[in-house]
Amino acid sequence: MAQKITGKVTSKNEGINLLGVSVQVKGTTNGTITDATGSYTINASPSSVLVFSFIGYRSLEVNAENQTTINVSLEEDATSLNEVIVTALGIKKEAKKLGYSAETVKVDEIQKNRTTNIMTSMEGKVAGLDISPPSSGAGSSTKVRLRGQSAFAGANNSPLIVINGLPMDQGARGANGNNSIDLGDNMQQFNPDDVESMTVLKGATAAAIYGSRAANGAIIITTKNGSKNSGIGVEFTSNFASDEVLDFTHFQQEYGQGQAGKRPQNQGNAVTTGQFGWGEKYDGVPTVQFDGVLRPYSPNPNRIKDFFRNGQSFTNTIALSGGNAKGSFRASYSNQDALGISPNNNYHKKIFNLGVNQKINDKLSVQVNVNYTNEINNNPPQVGVQGVGSPNFLYRLANSISLDALREKAVADNGTERQTSGFQSTLINPYFIMDRQFIKNKRDRFLGTATVRYDILKWLYVQGRVNMDYGVSFLEQNLPTGVGTSTLLNGAGTGFNGTYGVNTNTGRQMNIDFLLGGSHNFKNFSVDVSLGGNAFDNANRTFDQSVTDFTVKDLYSIENGITKSQTFGIYKEKVNSLYGFAELGYKDMFFLNLTGRNDWFSVLNPQNNSSFYPSVSGSFIFSEVLRNVSWLNYGKLRGSFADVGSVNGIGAFTGLLNYGILQNPFNGYSLGTINNGTSPNPLLRPFSVSEKEIGVELKMFNSRVNVDIAAYDKQTRDQILTVEISNASGYTGTPLNLGSLQNRGMEFMLEVVPVKNSNFTWRSSFNTAINTTKVLSLAPNTNRLIVSSFGGNEFLGSLVYEVGQPLNQLAAKTYLRNANGDIVLQNNGRLLASTGPDVLLGSALPKFTGGWNNTFSYKTLSLLVHFDYKAGGKVLSSTALNGLRQGHTEASLVGREGGVVFPGVLADGQKNTVAVDPQLFYTDYRNLQIADPFLFKSDFIKLRNITLSYDMTRLIGSKAKFVKGLTLSASCRNVLIIKKYLPDLDPEANASSGDFRVGYEQTSLPTTRTYGFNLNAKF
Repeated sequence: MAQKITGKVTSKNEGINLLGVSVQVKGTTNGTITDATGSYTINASPSSVLVFSFIGYRSLEVNAENQTTINVSLEEDATSLNEVIVTALGIKKEAKKLGYSAETVKVDEIQKNRTTNIMTSMEGKVAGLDISPPSSGAGSSTKVRLRGQSAFAGANNSPLIVINGLPMDQGARGANGNNSIDLGDNMQQFNPDDVESMTVLKGATAAAIYGSRAANGAIIITTKNGSKNSGIGVEFTSNFASDEVLDFTHFQQEYGQGQAGKRPQNQGNAVTTGQFGWGEKYDGVPTVQFDGVLRPYSPNPNRIKDFFRNGQSFTNTIALSGGNAKGSFRASYSNQDALGISPNNNYHKKIFNLGVNQKINDKLSVQVNVNYTNEINNNPPQVGVQGVGSPNFLYRLANSISLDALREKAVADNGTERQTSGFQSTLINPYFIMDRQFIKNKRDRFLGTATVRYDILKWLYVQGRVNMDYGVSFLEQNLPTGVGTSTLLNGAGTGFNGTYGVNTNTGRQMNIDFLLGGSHNFKNFSVDVSLGGNAFDNANRTFDQSVTDFTVKDLYSIENGITKSQTFGIYKEKVNSLYGFAELGYKDMFFLNLTGRNDWFSVLNPQNNSSFYPSVSGSFIFSEVLRNVSWLNYGKLRGSFADVGSVNGIGAFTGLLNYGILQNPFNGYSLGTINNGTSPNPLLRPFSVSEKEIGVELKMFNSRVNVDIAAYDKQTRDQILTVEISNASGYTGTPLNLGSLQNRGMEFMLEVVPVKNSNFTWRSSFNTAINTTKVLSLAPNTNRLIVSSFGGNEFLGSLVYEVGQPLNQLAAKTYLRNANGDIVLQNNGRLLASTGPDVLLGSALPKFTGGWNNTFSYKTLSLLVHFDYKAGGKVLSSTALNGLRQGHTEASLVGREGGVVFPGVLADGQKNTVAVDPQLFYTDYRNLQIADPFLFKSDFIKLRNITLSYDMTRLIGSKAKFVKGLTLSASCRNVLIIKKYLPDLDPEANASSGDFRVGYEQTSLPTTRTYGFNLNAKF
């Protein structure tokens, strides 16, 4: 008679719990696997034999003998190295057969060091994966780049995300200058507790089977489906995190508000000089301020921390799982409530996840995965531009003005915002706007996948899969009446000023695919061949309504608006594909992989709508011929080539004339118009990415020293650029396939186990990557392309592409110099700017990225310490510019007494001895667009994470049998900046997750240090 047997499986050498160990009744199909705490449950007869097996460990057989609890420890087997990873299309393969670089993420570390966006917790974890989370609110997006930026700005440069076989874009909706709020991305909808595995497919070859969506590599995610023969289990996870605001500003605290060395003498003077710190030395004497009140003339050094609050996040997940001999299931519900550091920002997320595996009979099996996410993001902070955002105001207002005064006197007598500075329209008092402005973003997202597999023969199967990605988002926002002005009325006096708008976006993506696959061994040879196809259908519609000015004050609605506008847009595209791949093996030592995919695009001209994407890769397990080398456990050489592409930049109607009807009639008649800004080109084609890669993998000294090295060369061709044409055509340009770009680099991973005994293990892993870029070509007769201009309202410089130079060059004016290299000044001692085109200042992209991870395990106690770094990039800081010209930073102290005598020469070559008023001198940097003092290295080294975990299962489980696992962990994220070069800010304090504002710093939120506490219990 069968009895219920429970137990736990641990590593004999390290004492850690082992997840995924196969526990099977010998001679039967009855089996299960262990969970994250190493626990298992199985039904077996007293005379049964349980077989425990796990990759990298020696199998163990144990007689049941009427035992109801069987705990075992497995020994590592250095000769068992057939690691299995999830690859493209969700296919599991032995790592030794892969001819390209693929890395499995340690999911347990992500779960213990959780962040609102799951990608943020992966910073510095994977060689070649560059993650940059902008500092833009609780529900913000994350910039993710794999082996550099594959294409010019405007294309999607983030890796393809594949969740349970469903491919989707990252979908970052970040701040980019025109839009100053970050509304998150698609990675927000994944709960770390639901993730079973995550694999990073780095190169084009690794993702080549995805064809036109594979240009940037892929991240493959599978979620949990429960375990067979496991009975019913309940898992509860609770996490609390607190975000401490980090203030890196070291602004000068010697001089207060004013101009020309004088403090304000009256209210009018106090208003017009509120943005300047060029006054007298602080002395505490009561001085008039913007509201006419006398207050002590003293600094307020803690204004940043006093304005922002500590952020908080509560996350709770409950999961129910179970299984029998034929199938398993897991259902979970997660709720997160987060408060951003901005006083009025809050973020709420609910996630429901369901995974079901069921074997209908010996040949037919079904898998279903469902994910539903509901997000509400209230008042995401406005960052990256002048105007409404609170960081812009706090960094640029005179430090002698207290927060209390700004809060109490925010409203003028007529109900408008009380003016606090001479920059009335660009420095907005947050205490006025926070109570009146609303930005509400609600998003519902449904992901569903159904897979049916039929095993025709033991070596042959057919599989069909349908998945859908459906989302609806609603955005409502206003700009209140009276912001940045002293009047409530619009310019014509016909209504109250302000704006209001609503936007609804609905998107649906359908993927239908099939796969016919078979594998067979012929003596020394092995063959694995698959053929398949995919139909991708993408449909999107957007409805936008907005109004300017209102009939009734403070009533924000479409009906109350005076000037109305609305747009309705639709987008549809389809891609049909056929693909195949083959794997040939010889003596389990040589492996050759071939893939090919052909895509047919609906957005292209039917005469030119087909693209073929091939790849070839191979691996040689050279350790098989070096078995007498005792210290070498495993060695592999690999190499690959792939040609993939991307249709990004070609829309559904890009190659056609787009017609419209003007909103306002002329003499009673409606007029039509052509909406194209550029001449349509029906011959556009997808750009392509060719990548070559070689690599070596080594496992040595009983796998206590492991090395993985990769080198790659990636070239992107036929990128779409707009070429100027004669305006006599009615257009300013036309898009052509012209641009090309190169990324070259190396990746290195070293993992060592310096100490290992029965009680204590120290495991250390270091990864680093170097990536160099080069713009190979632009349009004919064009060597420079301006991507974004940061002059004018944006203050300083531009982002450009320059042929022959690394990608994303920062450019600006510099000092005028003579033939000797001396800085040439005007005869009055003031600056002169260089003439001609802006000077290139260096690439904004880091060349080097990496991390160092250390795990110390003592019995059931574990300590993780993680460092990461970036180096080789440049940043232009508008905070440094404004702080200098407005008298706030320590750099502005130079010349306060006696004027600025700048080290340079006059036109006649004589040394400059003329002293210039510091405010006049430093203001010239802005007026002349000279960037030298505001260009910094963006490099940093950070102690990123410290996590302490304690597995209490043995302690609690012996007293409460129903407890199958109990783990407590505490973590600290962004512990310490060990080295940086950017003054007054965190080098990661950027506002955008896109490619148009790379290397340009302007008024993002301060970064935070996060303290987290996590409880995981299994019953």
